[in-house]
Amino acid sequence: MRSSQLSNPRTWFCVRRNGAARREGWLDGDSPADIRPRVGARPGEVVEACIAGDSRPVPVRRFSRVFFPRARGIVGMELGLFGETVRLSPTRMLAANLGFDRALEKFLAARNAGRDEFAAGGELRAFSAAQYLLPSGNGRSPVKLFRGSTLVDPEPSSREGRAADLADGIGTWMLANLSPDGGLPYKYWPSRGTESPADNAIRRFLASLALARLGELRGSTEIRDAARRNLRFNLERYFQDIGGGRGAIVERTGAKLGAAAVAGLAILENPAPEEFSRELAMLAAGIDSLVDEERGFRTFFFPAERDGENWNFYSGEALLFWAEAARRKLPVAPTLACCSAAFERCRAWHRRKRNPAFVPWHTQACTSLYAQSGRREYADFVLEMNDWLLPMQQWDGLDPDLKGRFYNPRRPDFGPPHAASTGAYVEGLGDAAALARGLGDEKRAAAYERAVHRGLRSLRQLQFRDERDAFYISRRDRVLGALRTEAYDNAVRVDSAAHALLGAIKILRPVDVGARRYERAT
Repeated sequence: MRSSQLSNPRTWFCVRRNGAARREGWLDGDSPADIRPRVGARPGEVVEACIAGDSRPVPVRRFSRVFFPRARGIVGMELGLFGETVRLSPTRMLAANLGFDRALEKFLAARNAGRDEFAAGGELRAFSAAQYLLPSGNGRSPVKLFRGSTLVDPEPSSREGRAADLADGIGTWMLANLSPDGGLPYKYWPSRGTESPADNAIRRFLASLALARLGELRGSTEIRDAARRNLRFNLERYFQDIGGGRGAIVERTGAKLGAAAVAGLAILENPAPEEFSRELAMLAAGIDSLVDEERGFRTFFFPAERDGENWNFYSGEALLFWAEAARRKLPVAPTLACCSAAFERCRAWHRRKRNPAFVPWHTQACTSLYAQSGRREYADFVLEMNDWLLPMQQWDGLDPDLKGRFYNPRRPDFGPPHAASTGAYVEGLGDAAALARGLGDEKRAAAYERAVHRGLRSLRQLQFRDERDAFYISRRDRVLGALRTEAYDNAVRVDSAAHALLGAIKILRPVDVGARRYERAT
């Protein structure tokens, strides 16, 4: 971090070539048109610029009230101690994926100081900033940025076109990042240019499922082959025979019902399912062994002490696997009576303690079961769940780049806003909209479709769409088409891409529930 005086130059600049910073600093003036020549930008170099606006002092004790995660990329921060001052522009923090708390820690560590010393004698200010990207080339105008990105219009000219653009970008990213042996990166840090050592099998199999559906949608041999190789890679890495004719997806931390179910779904959708018939049969037997007479399903094969964790997710993934296996009339499929019994237990458990994580997977499962049986209780529950979910989508009174995400600030226990969550809710709402439309419930269909397209706007905003979104990234092939976790967190995760892709496909190819009306349950 470079030091500057609080009242000194107000324009931050960073000259970049292929994403890498070459020169950076603060200078006087506030005209975007003058910045390139003043900083000596050469052809092929872009300039990131922040023109600081209103600055206000912040009491140190109120640090977290001003410098919270959603303010990152909007609010700049000035830190002063021992006569030294550091000013951090919003785009600089975004490019480094640097949070406010971490910035303070680094500032204090560089001065061998602690928080008590900062509280006693530190200076703290916040400032606004107009953000620009100044491209190379004659006649190219400055690009206005909001939180380091260009804004996606709230209302697209073509909703299907937006879904197609989202899907095409994710598909391009997946193909570009598929390793020769079929693996996809689980988590990538664009600011560091490195992969995270973290791992999660369920999220990896979601990518296998999404690739398979995209290959079917596009009729692409290349994508279908990528889906097959990715599924084989994941099965070889995680699938194990756990005895008694059962198979499971085994990780270092245990074996989860959800992992077995999503792996099974990926096999069902794969263009070469016969290649994985052994694994499918054993995974189905494993899922069957976790049926629970009270909750519908237990959630862990092992360790036993973790059973019950993530029930909201895993029970729906398992019921969807059962429903889709039944729809295909596979030998491993349970009867519709078994599906109905599990459904009734899950429904009762959910009503006792509702959670939004339950909704998208069970929506898809119930929509599939309704399409097969016409039983009113499945459709009713889809409408009940999604009516309850809708108020959790944010729109009015929110920063323009956050519109359409799902988050309930009054219930932080439901989880933080996240690209993967928005993608999952779009998936479920896509089925709910198709179901409502098939039932002739036009009011609900319109409400669900509006939520789907608002969610799609959020996902498209989070996508690395072009070089303007990736101006600070050197290896752009690692991120273009992928999704950031949030507008203020650029970490890329494979399930964010997979859920968004699956949601886009629901728009491009809605589920067919038929034009039937409710039939009396038998």
